[in-house]
Amino acid sequence: MKKYIVYLIFIFSIVLFRVISLQGKTHAYQSETVIEGLTAPRGRILDRNGHILVDNIGIKSLVFNELSLTNKEINEIAAKLSTLIDIKENVTDASLKKYYLTFNEQKINNQIPEDIKTKYNERKLSKKAYEEYKLSLITEENLKEIDLKVCTIYNLMKNGYSYENKIIKKKLTDEEYANITKENLKGIHTEITWERYYPYENTLKDIFGSVSSNGLPAELKDYYLDKGYKLNDRVGINNLELIYDDYLRGTKATYQVKNNFLSQKTPAIKGNDIVLNIDIELQKELETILEEEMLKAKNAPNTKYYDTSYLIVSDPNTGGIISLVGKKITANQDFINYNYNAILDSYVVGSVVKGATISVGYKYDLLPKNRVVDGCIKLNTTKDKCSWKSLGLLDPVEALRMSSNYYQYLIAVKITGKNYYRNMSLNANQSHFDTYRNMLKLYGLGTKSEIDLSNEETGYKGTTITDDQLLNISIGQYDAYTPISLVSYINTIATGNRYALNIFNEALNADGSPMYKKESKLLNTVPIDQEDLAEIRKGFHAVTKTGTGYGYIWNNYPSAGKTGTSESFLYLENNKLIKTIGVTFAAYLPYENPKISLVLVSPNIRYQNNVSNYRYPINQKIMKRASKLVIEKYLK
Repeated sequence: MKKYIVYLIFIFSIVLFRVISLQGKTHAYQSETVIEGLTAPRGRILDRNGHILVDNIGIKSLVFNELSLTNKEINEIAAKLSTLIDIKENVTDASLKKYYLTFNEQKINNQIPEDIKTKYNERKLSKKAYEEYKLSLITEENLKEIDLKVCTIYNLMKNGYSYENKIIKKKLTDEEYANITKENLKGIHTEITWERYYPYENTLKDIFGSVSSNGLPAELKDYYLDKGYKLNDRVGINNLELIYDDYLRGTKATYQVKNNFLSQKTPAIKGNDIVLNIDIELQKELETILEEEMLKAKNAPNTKYYDTSYLIVSDPNTGGIISLVGKKITANQDFINYNYNAILDSYVVGSVVKGATISVGYKYDLLPKNRVVDGCIKLNTTKDKCSWKSLGLLDPVEALRMSSNYYQYLIAVKITGKNYYRNMSLNANQSHFDTYRNMLKLYGLGTKSEIDLSNEETGYKGTTITDDQLLNISIGQYDAYTPISLVSYINTIATGNRYALNIFNEALNADGSPMYKKESKLLNTVPIDQEDLAEIRKGFHAVTKTGTGYGYIWNNYPSAGKTGTSESFLYLENNKLIKTIGVTFAAYLPYENPKISLVLVSPNIRYQNNVSNYRYPINQKIMKRASKLVIEKYLK
């Protein structure tokens, strides 16, 4: 029993010593401490040709870690730093009073009346109220004693958690950097902190994404903590910086702490570079084309509500995005980058989707058995619904070439199990709409393209179930789709395969050798027979050769595509409803061996409330210039 008691005393002595040591923050404990630097250089983002799109720029920074320093020691360091750095004084009356109280608390305590002290001791006055009373005793004369520069630095040193590194000043001058390094002040070190640098300025900056400035953002905290990140890590918060953070993140420098002095133990290591499918030179040239043509359009009649266009170039065989251009023009005719909105905003796109909707006719054997004469359809609940003009004899190829609405309407009628007669009722139900939407999704419309960007939308699905809307969905006049989904659509027609779209291509090792290559992800194949798909391709080829898309592709280069004209509505600030016309074009080339696809969306190019029906040929003008550029760069 005696031996047991002695053993317990021994164990208790050891535990007590540890507690005392930890509470006193002994130098012996500190000598084992290693802390991380603030930031690490992230990997670069490169385009397909090796051009640097996102880089790092090193900034000389003054950094402080509180370690086990007392407030008095921190203030002494702040006073010394005030002689070494130029810093803007930034203090409020409240912060001045708190600072004064920190170092003159006994003086202020001596001024507190006994009744106030009694109330506080008897818990009739809260601690918060008691502290506020103390602050109220501090006079303007007291505050005049404070060195504002020292107070500013001290507040920066005390800001945040005690264990955190704090940046006292960024962009130190060479002289400041050298002088601080010489002083070897406790808790102080100079560090190169890393910020993102964009050689092409704002080009595609919204696609690259951004990096947090102060550790893990709240909305992504759990996501990153689960992956082993620390609370003070700077991380990607959206788009490519977020999605490929595991590659891009670097390794922070580490510092050995000894007797409250810091010395570098290991240097920071840059993250892995990633390579995109993007061609930045093509991107810049297409941006110029878009801006020039949009300016011309804005100076044309009837374009009051036109302000946005998207132009996207892709590799249909892989789903790789070669350029992604979105522009919004302001009332002052300045331009806003709208690239990211290509996956967020949705539009009614019109006849461009007829390659998918006619597939319903092929799959379920609903096409007219013979050629039909273009005409109009009149249901008991609708006015005459016709093609844009009388188009003569139609078969599937001709119906696509000249964009017949009537031909698509006939298919929609047959979906309901009926044959058309004038003033009939279709009794359309949800299943009929689902037949179309399920087919459209297999072409990439009304579903995600799975592009490697954050928060992709699927478009807008109409909710009204009527006979009229069933006819409308067959010609692309009901549901709304994102511009990026049209890329999936035209790529699927071009190759017979729907691949996930991707901006990222590969990650590189430190020596530039391949680390990881992204494989194309096949989502599905076309839902119709290859022979039927070939007929759709013939129709699309006829569109650009002699049909509604003639003159869109430079030099009539062998291509296939589809035009679209849509009717939409804009709600103005005064709740006024404006009916507008938008235009869309999607194409691939060469026709027989697709290597490039192009999508162009220009909503609200004309408004129908105007007395004139003039519509500026914005898409034709843009596409002729864009296709020339693409052909000369990639297809010669």
